[in-house]
Amino acid sequence: MSTEWKDYVKDPRTICKYGVNCYQKNSDHLSKFKHPPHKTKRHKVEIEGHTVKRPKIVANDNEEAATSQTEVSGDTVEPSDTASATASPRDALSSTHQHNLIKLPDNLTYHNNCDENLMRKLFLVDMPGDFYKFFECLQSENSFETLLSTVNLQLIGPFDLLLGKLPIVDPDLYLIHWRFFFDPPEFQAILKSKNASQFHIGYFRDAPDELPVFVASNDSAKDCHITPIAKNIFGAVYLHLQTEKKKSPFTAMACQKMMDKVAKWAKTSNYCLEEFTMKNRQPKIVTKTLHGAGIVVPYNKKTQIGYRKLVETDGKIKSMFAKLESATSQSEKDKILSELQPVITYASIAVDECDFGTGLEIGINLFCSGLPELEPSALSSLVSTYSLLKRDAFSKIIQAHLKYRRKGANMSIMEN
Repeated sequence: MSTEWKDYVKDPRTICKYGVNCYQKNSDHLSKFKHPPHKTKRHKVEIEGHTVKRPKIVANDNEEAATSQTEVSGDTVEPSDTASATASPRDALSSTHQHNLIKLPDNLTYHNNCDENLMRKLFLVDMPGDFYKFFECLQSENSFETLLSTVNLQLIGPFDLLLGKLPIVDPDLYLIHWRFFFDPPEFQAILKSKNASQFHIGYFRDAPDELPVFVASNDSAKDCHITPIAKNIFGAVYLHLQTEKKKSPFTAMACQKMMDKVAKWAKTSNYCLEEFTMKNRQPKIVTKTLHGAGIVVPYNKKTQIGYRKLVETDGKIKSMFAKLESATSQSEKDKILSELQPVITYASIAVDECDFGTGLEIGINLFCSGLPELEPSALSSLVSTYSLLKRDAFSKIIQAHLKYRRKGANMSIMEN
């Protein structure tokens, strides 16, 4: 953190809720409220016909961002006019989200005809070919849901539409159907361990109009970490069962039988069972984020436009989250939020200067904290950044999720 930011954090004055956008020159106001340091000196840069401004940055060849091969396109360099993350700590606390209760109609009518167009309309993304092929293979078995239950798995999320289990309801509710507490918009659950477990498997994609990059897992009862498993659902199920087989002799035989079936289906359908490793993804991501799966945004290595690092390390940010979670008084919370505010404000400035990846990173990290005090800032950062990145479907998903955000093992909209 720069000297200016350190002085700003230590300043005992109240934070001006208008932040960098404050136009007040009144001496009484300036003596009572503190304001973030002014933006650094800028220089103009030309990108594919667009002139934008940004501060000078010294490149670091060891940074993940410097290895990115993704270039900034001419459509994604418009600066943001938002300065939404500059509210004072007390304002942030007073605006903590009040999550809505899910309400379904008294008389439900169910979708009885499903095609890819309806799937896209309800979930705002296209499901990949392996999703439909896996379901087709399951249907070739007698009582396939019972078959899955023998290995402690159940189909969830978009599979419920194929199973005829989804009613016609408010469109927002499809976006939270089986969306677990720590699932960002990029992650969509399709399978889970049965009963009280919050372990689930799902597709991870970088943009809503792209097919998934890999299939991963998360256990929301533990943390926000997303663990890549395989390139497709066949490989993910096979490798998951391979691990489960070693845990208990009581389910080992059932796991092996299911693994044999999945291996046969994958071979017949030309899907590999290989493990997905982050090494394959590393050249494309600009930063890992707290969930570990990384984010991909347009980044120009020559001009360094698209992403800059946050002013604090992940370790420091996680430490502030932990302190905020354990704070027992309003004054403690205000102090920690004052320390966190420069990180949020700096990220907002970065977005203004076309480093959209920084806005996405801080938004995801705030979301991954799981703290209600930080949800307003997470929502503001993510909605703004997704819009600038033209990932509007993700914007709708995060708005619906934070509107109804819940903890627990049963995230079906039918059970609330």
